[in-house]
This record gives sequence, C-alpha cells and structure tokens, in this order.
Amino acid sequence: MDSLRTLISNFKTEKPAAPPPTVDGIEPVTTRDQVKWYRSLPLFVPGDVDAFAGLFSNNLATMLAGAQMLSSILPAEIIFGRIIPGVGLSMLFGCIYYCLHGLITAAKTGQTKLCCLPFGINTPGVFAFNSGIIFAVYYAEGGGEQAAETAWQVGVAANFVQGVVNVSLSPFGPKISEGVPMVALLGSISSVGIAWLYANTMMSEFAWPLVTMAPFFLILAALLAGVKVPHVPTTVLPVIVGAILAWISGKATLEGVSEAADQVGWKPALLRLEPFQDPERVMPYVGIAIPLALTVAIGSIQIRAMASNAGDEFNLCWTMAGDGIATIIASFFGSPWGMTVFIGHGAFKAMGAQVGYSFMTGIAFIIVCFSGLSSLVLSIFPAEVLNPIILYVGLVVCVEALEITPPRHWPAFLVALVPGFFNWAQQVASDFAAAVCEQGFLVDGSLVEAGSNAACAVSARSNEAWTLRPTLVAVRTFGKGYILTSIVWAAMVVYIADSKFGMAAIWSLIGAALSAFGLVHAEVVFLPWEPEGDASFHWELVGGYVLTAGFLVVIELVQRFKKQPSQEPKDIEEVSPGEASIERV
Repeated sequence: MDSLRTLISNFKTEKPAAPPPTVDGIEPVTTRDQVKWYRSLPLFVPGDVDAFAGLFSNNLATMLAGAQMLSSILPAEIIFGRIIPGVGLSMLFGCIYYCLHGLITAAKTGQTKLCCLPFGINTPGVFAFNSGIIFAVYYAEGGGEQAAETAWQVGVAANFVQGVVNVSLSPFGPKISEGVPMVALLGSISSVGIAWLYANTMMSEFAWPLVTMAPFFLILAALLAGVKVPHVPTTVLPVIVGAILAWISGKATLEGVSEAADQVGWKPALLRLEPFQDPERVMPYVGIAIPLALTVAIGSIQIRAMASNAGDEFNLCWTMAGDGIATIIASFFGSPWGMTVFIGHGAFKAMGAQVGYSFMTGIAFIIVCFSGLSSLVLSIFPAEVLNPIILYVGLVVCVEALEITPPRHWPAFLVALVPGFFNWAQQVASDFAAAVCEQGFLVDGSLVEAGSNAACAVSARSNEAWTLRPTLVAVRTFGKGYILTSIVWAAMVVYIADSKFGMAAIWSLIGAALSAFGLVHAEVVFLPWEPEGDASFHWELVGGYVLTAGFLVVIELVQRFKKQPSQEPKDIEEVSPGEASIERV
C-alpha cells in the first residue's frame, strides 16, 4: 500500500525550466515543440497489457451483467442483435477519442508518462436505466413481445436525451469544477467506487468463495505489493486461476458454452431510428435521464480531477463532450446505456499504461460485440471471475481521494460515501423482497405459487413499497440522486469544518433548490408545485435545507458581530484532545 500511496501522492513528471503548462490557453513546452502530436507518446508500452485486461474485463463484466438483467424481459434478438452491437460501436469511438485526446494533451504539456483517460459503460447508469426505465415500461405495457419492443425504444430515446444533456453541459465544466470543493467531487465518486464497484460486486463474488476469493487477493498482491510472475500480465493470471477454479467446481459447464455458441454470428451495429419516431413516449422518463446525465457530467469532472492529482492534466470541456457524443452514438445504434470516462485512471497509471490500452479495448469490444462472442466469453470466463478487477478499482478510487483530502475534511469524505450506500441498499432490498414474493404463499397450510391465485399485496419493486415505514422512506429518499446529494452534503461539511458558515448556507440552499425540482431525493424531475409522491414530505425536505441554511447564516453573523479573528483551520492530527470541541460560537 505504501508504494501505491507514494505513486499517487508524489508522482512527478519531467518539467521544463518554465512553470508547467496547462492544457487551456498555455503555449506547448519548448522541448517538445517539434514533436508531432501523434508521436508524443509510444502507441504501446508493456503496462498497456495489464491496463487493457483491467479495462476490457471491467467493461465486459458490466455489459454482460446488464444483458443478463434484461434477459428476463427482452428477447435475445434485442439484447445481442441491437444493444450489444451499439455498445461495441460506442466503445470503439470513445476509446479512440480518448486515445487521441491523450496524445494531443501529451504534445501540449510535454508529459512523457501520461496515461489517457479510461473509457467505458456508465455502470450505475446501466442498473438505473434497466430498472427505472426498461423494466418500468415493460410492466406498464402489460408484458409480452410488443411491451419488450416499446421498453427498448423508450430506453434508447432516454439515453439520447442523456447524451444531449452531457454535451450541453460541457462548456460549463470548468466553472462547475471551480465552484465545488475537491473533497465533495472526489468523495461522491468514491461513493460509486465503494458501494457499486466494491460492495455490489463483492455481493456476487462471495456467492462463489472457492472461485473468487483467491483471485481477488492475488490481484491485490500483484498491484499493491508488486508480486508478479515473470512475462505474465499482472491481471491475467488471477483471471486464469479463477476460470480454472470455476470449471473445476462446476460453476462453468460445457452445456453453458453450447448454449452461448448459438448466439455467435456476425451482428454489426446498425443505425436504428425507430426509438425516435414517437418522442412523447419518453417524456415521462426524462426525469430519470436528466439526473443520470448530471451524474455523468459530475463524474467526468471528478475523474478528470483524479487524473490531475496523478499528474495528467486533461481539457475538461473535451472530456465532457466526448462522453456525451459517445452516448448519442450508442443511442443511434440501439444501446440504452450511457457511456463515460471510467473510474480507475490512477490504477491503470500505476500499471504503467499510456494510450495503447484504450485503443486495444475499443478494437476488442468491436470484435466481441459484432461477432456475438460476448455470451460465449461469459460462459468460459464467468463474470465472477472477471469481477476481482472491479473490486480493486473500487478500492483504488477511495485511496486516491483520501490521499489528497486534508484530515480536517475526512468527515466530509465519510459523509459523501453514505448516499451511495443508500442507493445500493435500495436495489438490494428490492431484489430480496421480490425473491421472497416469488416463492409463493401459504394459505391454510398449503403452498400457493405466486402469480396463480396469490401475489404480494404490494409489489416489491413499486414506489408504494418504500412508503410502508418511515425508515424505508428514508432509504429511498436519501439514495435518489445520490451523486448530487453526496456533493451537497460534503460541501456543507467542508465549509463548516473551515468555519465558512456562509458558504455552507449557500450549499444548503442549493440542496433545497435541487430537492424542490426532484434532482435529488426523488425518482423523477418535477415542478416544485407538482411533486412526486407525498407532497408534505417533499416540502419537509425543502424546508429542512432552508432551515439549516438559516441557522448557518445566524452562526456566520454572530461570528462577524463578535469580530473573531480569522484562524487557519487545523487538521485533526494537529488538534490536541483538550482543543477538540464541536462548539464554535
């Protein structure tokens, strides 16, 4: 761990005599003026192999998990003939885009060890679009073949909206970045890492402990302690070990391979305009697409900030625009899943990667997605075998954030993690309740199967289920719009820790505004006077933020009235036990 921390916190690049340039508006480094942008970095280095294995397997696992989730309602023709090829094409575009972005950035800055931004599928967005849009439309339409077609079309159209919003926000990315405390940005993206990449993945991994436990710790030994087998890529060996254990234990079978082979065949991405013929159908679900688009935009800012901490400065506007354009391409070619720069830049840079891994990932995805090999790969290398890499990336995201967070802001970092866990807990609880209902019911001692003469009085996946108890209301409410919630709450804690109570009050009012329109704490966006669900609870949320802002303003005014001298806030390790107190006024 010490070696990783040293790499993250003290990474240094060769610098010219002049101050290091930035990407926006600064002249290129003199010593690199004569180097063409396409020769600014080697197109392949040994570290690209490890990074390729990590990025490819991570995205493949996300794609296959999303496809498996939809297989219960959508036919294979839609999943493997439309969605998967659309993902492949958008992956190729995005990987090449960020490969070129890295080369151009290296030419401008003179950075010889730059690692381009990783690109891939928006993992939380896959689950949000699947459950919140595709499943919702399918069941609202009564199920069946036509309902499946309609659900896919609405999902694709909503994804297009998400991409347009991302592109529209790209010019404002630098301003957003300047106005939000760094720990709020990094803490909120860490909530994705620890809740969705680590905890959610561990949930499926620990169902196969004999197969998955050893590969996970092998990856940690390789990437944290430098334990390697000569001439074998770091992440490849644990995956091979996991695959062997899966076959020995019977988790992978020849029957599964035979069934998957039926999907093999040439299935290129085709332009699909059917989802855009009836825009009114997607309007009820724009409220899901817009918050997700905001999440992706904020995520791009966060990941760019992490890359900057590792020594790689990228143009934020072009980064955010690339995500939006790739998402629009995905929607035009049949995919309902958004695309984004990927968590894990620091991990891939630690592997020694530069730009080649991104290009290789794009090519590999085109081959897998256009040939129908995705299901075959899943049958040979089960997702649980690939997931230890996701677990590692989830941990590294949090490590990177902690490395640059002052100790006095650690409470803000911890606060930022919680909304993501609430969002994940809601998904887990819904799955649990649905699984219980599916087992049937006892009537006078006799089992009645669900769906015949009995059913749950309240659907486990409905909004109504989350209103049965106050604690359930809290879980659902605090988990909705969790990225923005994390940012608002962490920013408030940061400014309170720094005794800037006026700024904390401003962020509390921002929380009130976001809550009033359903951008946080709600399933969909709405007008304040037409809230979703319980109107009284909606106004309680808004009132809570406003009241908090009021108290913070009072504290600020009292401090100014007393004319207390401004003091530099102390970090936790600098404060003696006698000084530690929550009393400020």
